[in-house]
Amino acid sequence: LKQQGFSDVVRVSDPNEQQLRSAFENFIDKYGYDEGNRLLFYFSGHGHSFDNDIRGYLVPTDAPNPNYDRKGFLRKALSMNEILSWSRKMDAKHALFLFDSCFSGTIFQSRSLPAVPPHINNFSLLPVRQYITAGGAKDEVPAQSTFTPVFVDALKYQLADMNKDGYITGTELGMYLEQRVPESVKQIPQFGKIKDYRLARGDFIFVKPAKKPDEVVKL
Repeated sequence: LKQQGFSDVVRVSDPNEQQLRSAFENFIDKYGYDEGNRLLFYFSGHGHSFDNDIRGYLVPTDAPNPNYDRKGFLRKALSMNEILSWSRKMDAKHALFLFDSCFSGTIFQSRSLPAVPPHINNFSLLPVRQYITAGGAKDEVPAQSTFTPVFVDALKYQLADMNKDGYITGTELGMYLEQRVPESVKQIPQFGKIKDYRLARGDFIFVKPAKKPDEVVKL
């Protein structure tokens, strides 16, 4: 991420309920209200859903087993609806949320995707809230993640730059993950934008990092 120009990278490992919630809230409080910022949120962990996969949750380390203590689980788990609410609350121009977890696909009720990757144009200057999940609402994500290394390689080696213009958009990244991940595991990533026109006109942008003169990329 630092190679992609992200100056401040915060990592929280094995968070409990308070740490997970605080990680989102503190980061948004510090960076989410500057209009020119672009923010990336990445969650890799357990997920769970209720009501035929309609209500999805991110699971902190101290949440009880929902099969035996549903009420206790709901008190601890982080609802995908809360994440949507945070998305709308921020003033940052671009925000991209990636979820490498089971049932995170419940964040999508529907999606509308372009047939081809967008070019870098004036629309890239407009606000956007984008989401990419490791699978659909019914997909189980394996403990050994495929989604994460594919995501890293997509940026590191510019593999998701589908139109070879030197930029990777959130849409291109979503399309690349959707195509590449199912080659190795039985899950199909989903991607899309918030269902709010005001926050769905732009596209998240990853700029190709400048190479040093003696740098060699080995594939």
